[in-house]
Amino acid sequence: MKSLNNMKNLLAHILSPDYSQVYFQPQWQETFNASAQKVAILATSEFEGFYQNGGIGTYYQALSQHLAADGWYIILLLCQNDTEFGGKSQLPNLQHIFSTVEVDKVLNLQPIHRAILAQSQEQTIAQWFDYESFCCLFFTQAILASFPEAVIYVEFPAIWGFGDRTIRAKKSGLLSKNCLVGVTDHGGFEWLRETNHRYAVDHPHWFWQAYHYEQYSYENADVTYFPSHFLKSKVESYGWKTSHAVHLPYFIPIVSNVGAIRESPLQNNQKIPLVFFGRLEERKGLCTFMEALQSLDPNITETLEIIFLGKIVQLESTQLKGWDSQEYLDRALKENYAYQILPDLSSQQAIELVSQLPNPIVCLCSWQENFPNAALEMGQSPVSLVVSDTGGFRETLNLISRTDGVRWFQPTDAESLSDSIIAAISARPETPAISDRPYLEKTNQTLLDRRLESMSEAFIKSAPKPPKNSRVTVGVTCFADGEKTLDCLESLTGQTYENLEIIVLYQLPASEPIPEAIALAKTQYPNYQFIASNNQSLGAAYNQLVQLATGEYFLLLASDRIALPTMVEKLVNAAGESDAIAVVCGDMKLGQNSSDLQHLQHLQVINCHDGSLLKLLEFNQPQDLCALFTVEWLREFPYCEVRDLLALNWQILAAAIATGQEIAYYPYPLYLSDPDSALMIPPESLPKERYYLRQYISQIDVSRWTQRQLHLLLTCVEQLYQSEVQNKNQIWQLQQNQTQAKIFASQSQAWMQTALQTQDELEAREAELQKHQIR
Repeated sequence: MKSLNNMKNLLAHILSPDYSQVYFQPQWQETFNASAQKVAILATSEFEGFYQNGGIGTYYQALSQHLAADGWYIILLLCQNDTEFGGKSQLPNLQHIFSTVEVDKVLNLQPIHRAILAQSQEQTIAQWFDYESFCCLFFTQAILASFPEAVIYVEFPAIWGFGDRTIRAKKSGLLSKNCLVGVTDHGGFEWLRETNHRYAVDHPHWFWQAYHYEQYSYENADVTYFPSHFLKSKVESYGWKTSHAVHLPYFIPIVSNVGAIRESPLQNNQKIPLVFFGRLEERKGLCTFMEALQSLDPNITETLEIIFLGKIVQLESTQLKGWDSQEYLDRALKENYAYQILPDLSSQQAIELVSQLPNPIVCLCSWQENFPNAALEMGQSPVSLVVSDTGGFRETLNLISRTDGVRWFQPTDAESLSDSIIAAISARPETPAISDRPYLEKTNQTLLDRRLESMSEAFIKSAPKPPKNSRVTVGVTCFADGEKTLDCLESLTGQTYENLEIIVLYQLPASEPIPEAIALAKTQYPNYQFIASNNQSLGAAYNQLVQLATGEYFLLLASDRIALPTMVEKLVNAAGESDAIAVVCGDMKLGQNSSDLQHLQHLQVINCHDGSLLKLLEFNQPQDLCALFTVEWLREFPYCEVRDLLALNWQILAAAIATGQEIAYYPYPLYLSDPDSALMIPPESLPKERYYLRQYISQIDVSRWTQRQLHLLLTCVEQLYQSEVQNKNQIWQLQQNQTQAKIFASQSQAWMQTALQTQDELEAREAELQKHQIR
């Protein structure tokens, strides 16, 4: 009886209007300044003070500084971090620090939140992306609840897609009107793969997820910033939509002294310091620098002391995979060059070190760059610069008006780089002119004003739209368990959205009476339409319902599902907020033995789809999707009428993704599914479902496909091919090793046999000699 009561309590909680609301625990809620009027949430995996030499970390530190100066109350949310901060901050400009690992400790998570997090931890890839993204959403909801009267600005980096679920929630109308979600593109994994020459990847599925989350975040945030036109052109080449994005360079981190380093940086004060400034990896031009160095005349290299100022990392290019930068440099330089590697300095310490060098030549060698802080920092120093002529460096040095003492070379061209180094050596000593501090401060103020203005404009554009009252046709199909039909229809009667048309389609084989449940339903719900179906395929039945629909939207609901009271209202609101032709949400399943609200092993959340076509084509869903579509879309893309197919709504969604239609994704489940549904897709049917899913979207005219989806499909083919080649090479190597082992074993056996024979002969000879001695 207790178990049954607890199950009823759990069900009642899920059906309540605030089932998805989340708050801070009281002890943390009390630490907030409730009078704050402007609150900024910076959600990132990097922040200066926790990570050294990270450009993203430097960016967020500068952003917090300038927003705090404008009166913002700053909360840092660190992702992918195992430290529990408990909201305490020792850093200037930050009022509070939390990490996503604390989500279950500082927030009063509801059963639905725990179920979502449990579902996102079931797969390794989801742990990297969905788990962090949902944690960010839950923290955002809790902060919004803590500051109901304040303006809330949430900013994410595009990389990793931490903001994905928060952005989806905002677009579907879940988050309050006082919230603005922003994204800044610092360069994502799609670009990093290219610039690191990583043409073969070990885990393509992981990268597909990263590509999708980053692109979605960039394209769908309320306001998106790009620091350099160069990177904008790169993501456009991948098929990203960029017309809405705002050009906003990074704040200039104004260089200040942090105290002298006591020991001389140079091992030999008579040599010319040549500095490689940047992370020691391929994309920073490390290999080009080494080629240029090795091409210099020995008489020149003897005069140089090379200093590598950057973090040691694992190299990723095909030819250097398996090495770290320390190993690469040691092997390449050996004893022929005077050099040192200083990998553990912070940005400020590295700048201070360069300032102590006598007339150094600093090389910035990246073959592609976004908007590098290295150029902003070194450009403020009166040192000779040798710089790769790529867009990011041009834009950065132009921002601080640095032109004197700068020598450009062609990216990835070692000969051009060596010529520029020689020219810089010939010009020593020189003291280039640099911009003064007032000019830099004025530039930063201009950048802050531009940011605040763009945020204000974005707030106006993202204001909630008037609620729609469009007619919605709900098609209920009673093809499985007719006894559950009454529960389904009752859940529709309790909907908070009133402009509904209900059409019930039920199976009626020839010469058989109307099912008892349907006869009863006709009596209880006289305003609903009841249509008999005779031996149709599921797709044909769905198309019949669509043709009968008089609404603007159509929602297909199997009779063994129960709609939450706000389901239709939230779906229609999401469609209106996003101007979407489809709205998708997850669903829930309740087991039979759930003990209480704190033990949720029997509450399962499924179908939290993220809109990735590549993931959808792998199709392994246990049942069909329940989604709101426009009737116009369903008449243009009718359901497939092949018999025995169940995943028909997934096909419609795939077509919408392929053609770039606007789709809203409500982050929380809005209906309950029967765990014993007769419409569950058995594992043996998945290959057939995948085949017809692919067949369905392959019929779409190629001119309607978006560049982005074509780019991803080609990327998928390329990476799968590379993976296959890698696997074949690994198998071949294993086979070679096995063959060598067999040969060695055979040789060893022969050698052992020979040794034994020799031993026998020696023993026989020794015995014979002993006999002769006795005689």
